[in-house]
Amino acid sequence: MQHFVDLLGLGKRYGNLQVLSDLSLSIRQGEFLTLLGPSGSGKSTTLMMLAGFVEPSEGRIEMDGRDITHLAPDARDFGVVFQGYALFPHMSVAQNVAYPLRIRKVPDAEIERRVADVLERVGLGGMGNRGIAQLSGGQQQRVALARALVFKPRLLLLDEPLSALDRRLRQEMQGELARMHKDFGTTFVFVTHDQEEALALSDRIAVFNKGRLEQLGTPREVYERPASRFVANFLGDTNLLEVGVVGREAEATLCDFRGQRLRAAYSVQASQGGKSWLAVRPEHIDLRPLQDAGRDNGLCATAGSATYQGAHVNLELTLEQGERLDLRLPVSHPLLGELRSGQRYWCSWSPQHCHLLSA
Repeated sequence: MQHFVDLLGLGKRYGNLQVLSDLSLSIRQGEFLTLLGPSGSGKSTTLMMLAGFVEPSEGRIEMDGRDITHLAPDARDFGVVFQGYALFPHMSVAQNVAYPLRIRKVPDAEIERRVADVLERVGLGGMGNRGIAQLSGGQQQRVALARALVFKPRLLLLDEPLSALDRRLRQEMQGELARMHKDFGTTFVFVTHDQEEALALSDRIAVFNKGRLEQLGTPREVYERPASRFVANFLGDTNLLEVGVVGREAEATLCDFRGQRLRAAYSVQASQGGKSWLAVRPEHIDLRPLQDAGRDNGLCATAGSATYQGAHVNLELTLEQGERLDLRLPVSHPLLGELRSGQRYWCSWSPQHCHLLSA
């Protein structure tokens, strides 16, 4: 994919408050890029600057190498879908969708054809005459998407468009968004604070924290290879153990956890002799009988509470050194039927699923 929009040293201040700092990011043609982070991390500010609704305090935005930093929103050829949809309640579905074409003075016959086509493609064929109040939340969201896509924007900006929907409908609309992205071929920039949503939809994820870009990568990269403790904690659940790096092997870094030797296949700026954090996801740890202790990479732990979650069980254990260790086991795991609180087990994981982060 070729990039066509570049954010170069972008920053935003409100008085003495710096809400975004030194953001440099290239958006690739045709990709689904998600801006992910907690409230106040800078992701929505970035989207609003992209749309032209917020003026950057420093840096610039380029499209195809042309500076568009100060270009008016309606001159950028970008579609925007807001969290609240912003539909016109006094207009029908078709009139709402036609609005961007009418202000661009597209001929009536062309408007009618394009509105009918886009409504069909978003699953609202034959519903053009309905009022907005007659629609469900999911249908209103489709109208907002149709209105943003009908004039064939080069870039579609989506500001948490699924947050108002219930969980079941939200999951359904995630599939619809992915289908529309593929069907229309438009570049999507999507803002959310929902980690599962970001992992399910994105080609790449940009993780924001306190006004800075923490990591940019594919869903697998940011989940399996987090660049910082914040990313490891924010994107899913993880166990973080404070360790010291003691050496290296051909395919792993050796580290010490309270006298126990562990191996990690991946590391981020973890230097020998310094303090580091070992990150391992709960679903990557296996529970085995205590007699297996020491056979491979792992630690002994005492079983605590177990929480049934349908397809899996969340298990909380305590390491001999006192730290908590969380596991996520499938309900079919052979030891779950005989699990006893207070009993000791061997918790093991592959070095390939073990990641070292610099302190």
